[in-house]
Amino acid sequence: MKATGKSHHKNSIFRRYFAITSLIVAGALIMLGLVMIIFTASQWWNEKTEALSANATIIVNSIKDLDIHTNLEDPENIEHFAETLEIVSQATQSDFFVINNEGKLVACKEMNEESGFKPCDYHANIEITEDFLKRAKAGGFMDYVGNDEFGLGNFVVAVPIVIGEDTVGTVFGVEDAIAGLLPYILSILKTFFYSWIVALFISFLITYFLTRGITRPLMEMEEVTKHFAKGEFQHRANENYKRGYLSEFAKALNTMADELSIEEEAQRSFIANVSHELKTPMTTISGFIDGILDGTIPPEKQKEYLTVVSKEIRRLSRIVVSMLNLSKIEAGEVNITPIRYDISAQIFETLLPFEQIIDSKQIRVKGFEDLEPMIVNADRDLIQQVIYNLFDNAVKFTPEGGEIIVKTERTDTRTIVHIRNTGTVREEELSRIFERFYKVDKSRSYDIKGVGLGLYIVKTIVNMHDGEIKATSIDGQYVEFSFDLPN
Repeated sequence: MKATGKSHHKNSIFRRYFAITSLIVAGALIMLGLVMIIFTASQWWNEKTEALSANATIIVNSIKDLDIHTNLEDPENIEHFAETLEIVSQATQSDFFVINNEGKLVACKEMNEESGFKPCDYHANIEITEDFLKRAKAGGFMDYVGNDEFGLGNFVVAVPIVIGEDTVGTVFGVEDAIAGLLPYILSILKTFFYSWIVALFISFLITYFLTRGITRPLMEMEEVTKHFAKGEFQHRANENYKRGYLSEFAKALNTMADELSIEEEAQRSFIANVSHELKTPMTTISGFIDGILDGTIPPEKQKEYLTVVSKEIRRLSRIVVSMLNLSKIEAGEVNITPIRYDISAQIFETLLPFEQIIDSKQIRVKGFEDLEPMIVNADRDLIQQVIYNLFDNAVKFTPEGGEIIVKTERTDTRTIVHIRNTGTVREEELSRIFERFYKVDKSRSYDIKGVGLGLYIVKTIVNMHDGEIKATSIDGQYVEFSFDLPN
């Protein structure tokens, strides 16, 4: 079934390309053929009318040589006219005849001894209109006649017979334009038909190899994307194609697979972290509450254990709040309401809840004595969350006896906040520290509160304020987070 599907796609693409190529070739040949037919017809018509005129002039000159004066219809002259007309007509495959000034037939090629020098029915019934007579007497003409005076579709030439100063008659020459031109047109059409067959064969070969070079890589990539759809991100597309755009497409697919693989790994880590973070406090809460209810924990110890339960409940609350905030941010439901306020005062207020744990870990806090009022234009509540998460992160990872340094600086348009703590983050982790669900120091991840959402939310909030946040670290010395906000 798979092979059939591949073959179907390949044939479908081939048919489309071949149909388009065939139409283009056919259209080009038809246009070229029409141009050739028009050009050939024009050239042929010019040659034929000039030849008719030249032959009619020869007949006129032969009549002049007879010294007939004005007696055009003398029997001896008619006999000579008929003989000349027959010879020239047969030689040129045209029809020549002589008329007088009244438009009546004088001689035609069929008048001979066998016919008693009588005109044939066709020539006897020809009626020359006044317009043709006037144009003939005025010096002659060459024209294409499409009506039935001389038959449908004929070339007609007229050369006057001038004896002295008198016009005594006219020699007409007629040739069937359609019958004469048709063989040329058919020959051109035949040539272009065979050319089209050859062009189709060539386009078939070109299209086959062209589509083969395109469809095979596309089908390979299709198979890879099917694996991606099943969550099998270890598969990769071949990037070594001669066509640059296919290689770029394959690289884009592989990059997407890398990102999806990282995302999937982060989600798995998130589920594991959330499961553990929820399970641990819930187990603690359940155990202590059961102990109080069944009397295992004596009354004098109940307050101490209820205090632990309260802390674990607050821990659960923080996890739930983080997850709710993430959901709101990704749904686009968080809107900023900027106001102007002093961020230095906010930094000091945000650090106060951490005083107890800072004292317990004997952490030194520096920089507050140098803080000056810094007015920013931002959403106070959201920036409160940013500062809180950064302080929480700093206190969490600062070893006992370490230090946290706070610093602010100002440019013409921005206010920058730096929060540095003793510790280190590996370089490979530093580049991913703001990713969703990513937790630094996975060997201690089950001992650290949170599920890897705090810094992702921080980065998102700062970006919503058109700001930028970055993390730097010097191994064995410090880790620093800095973000900027508009003044």
